[in-house]
Amino acid sequence: DIVGPSNAAADNPMTRKEMIAMLEANCKELDEKKLQFERMIHALRVEEAAAQAADADDDGSSGEEEDDTDAEGEESDSSPSAS
Repeated sequence: DIVGPSNAAADNPMTRKEMIAMLEANCKELDEKKLQFERMIHALRVEEAAAQAADADDDGSSGEEEDDTDAEGEESDSSPSAS
């Protein structure tokens, strides 16, 4: 005798109040996911703008960047290495 999954939900249809509650819960979940996606999009746009600005700096001012790199190298020598 093999017993299948219960059809209790099919036997008792949802009331309108239950459907409304379920749909409201789904809407809330979707709103939360939408916020997460919007935050990801914003973060990616900020990163892209920073990368483009860095590329523009590399193309436009190589002499100034070398001075900055030397100063950063001196600072990093005194700090512990991450590798």
